[in-house]
Amino acid sequence: MRDHGACATLGDVKVAGITSVIALDDRATLAAYAVDRRLAEDVRGYWSLTVLDPPARIRVVPDGQVDLVFDLDSGAAHLGGTREEPVEIVHARPMRLLGATLVPGAAAAFFGIPVSELSADWQPLSSVIGLVAEQLASRLCAADGESARLGLLESFLLARLERVERPDARVRRALQEIDESDGSIDMARLGRESGASPRNLSRLFHAWVGLSPKRFARIVRVQAALRRLAEPSPPTLAALAAEIGFADQAHLAREIRAVAGASPSELAERFKHSADPFKL
Repeated sequence: MRDHGACATLGDVKVAGITSVIALDDRATLAAYAVDRRLAEDVRGYWSLTVLDPPARIRVVPDGQVDLVFDLDSGAAHLGGTREEPVEIVHARPMRLLGATLVPGAAAAFFGIPVSELSADWQPLSSVIGLVAEQLASRLCAADGESARLGLLESFLLARLERVERPDARVRRALQEIDESDGSIDMARLGRESGASPRNLSRLFHAWVGLSPKRFARIVRVQAALRRLAEPSPPTLAALAAEIGFADQAHLAREIRAVAGASPSELAERFKHSADPFKL
């Protein structure tokens, strides 16, 4: 079985430069794992969260992505849709979670449903794919070690990949434009570049991504700001606001707090004292 490139730390989970989870204390161990190259276009990465000494507090940060989540102690399997606001979660019992993060557009392709129908809070995976979810969760719980579990999860995703319908070409173009601009793109221009009217593009985005293009771009722009704040020598907030297209420093601070749940200075300080081992 191939090496999934496991990394573990106490701190924040950053996969491919995206901050998805911030640990608010030192009671949760977070880890990230590389994916098979055949899944690289659809799966951002695998992750695990282990709580041995509860309670553990984490903050989930909007990232525009969908997560498959398996509770390795209870055997529950969940699907978490895209969210627009941060949420703090307290894990009050020891637990082991294993997850896969799907890139924007991939969840609708893998599961054949509009992402807008998925709750931002976890819902049973069985409500989407039936008994297969419970069978997979049972096998993951019984597997001997993380490598074996990741192999099972990867085999499941590869099998579904064979019948995946690729996202609408207009959505793919729009996602690329938003990504390349770090979310700083005019919506009228985005429509022209993607080849869809604003109304039609919004409809397509809700189906494939779960958010409107404007709200998704907002998350991407804040994520770009978080990447810069996490650098060893981050720019001043005024310089960062100008660089990423915010009106001013106050606008930058409001948007970061709204999406990431803390001020830029608080996050910069947290990043300064938290390792970032996930260069996948």
